Amino acid sequence: MAKILCLDQATLKTGYSLFDDNKLITFGILEVDPAEKNIIERMKLMSDKITNLIESLSPDFIVFEDTQFQNNYKTYQQLSQFQGVIMLYLFQINISFCIVKPTEWKAACKIKGRKREEQKLNTIAFVKDKYGLDVSSDEADSIGIGEWAVNKIKGW
Repeated sequence: MAKILCLDQATLKTGYSLFDDNKLITFGILEVDPAEKNIIERMKLMSDKITNLIESLSPDFIVFEDTQFQNNYKTYQQLSQFQGVIMLYLFQINISFCIVKPTEWKAACKIKGRKREEQKLNTIAFVKDKYGLDVSSDEADSIGIGEWAVNKIKGW
């Protein structure tokens, strides 16, 4: 098994986790100053942070969450554009990746809940139960994505 970097990407806060040999190695959050209102600048700043993370961790494979519509077309558009920025970088540095639907990784982790906030709390509880870690919702999501990845992606 190789090193898999998992991202719960956004332009203000990106949760990340790194799994190696099916084990959680590290996790954290990348943040951009919320005072930065220009979305293009936020994308640039977060893209730089993700680039630096990838360079420092040297993953073999990357998994990130697909964008989902949450009742705001503008946010959906911006997150989709940001996903494209990440994909372009990964193409340029020739790192393989996949995109997982939120419903897929949540089902793999048995995350329940009708509303987004309930699902976030349940994901935090999942990480606490499995790893004994107190984490933010962004970190929990990236670890959940990692759980899906190490159990579903074969050959890495």
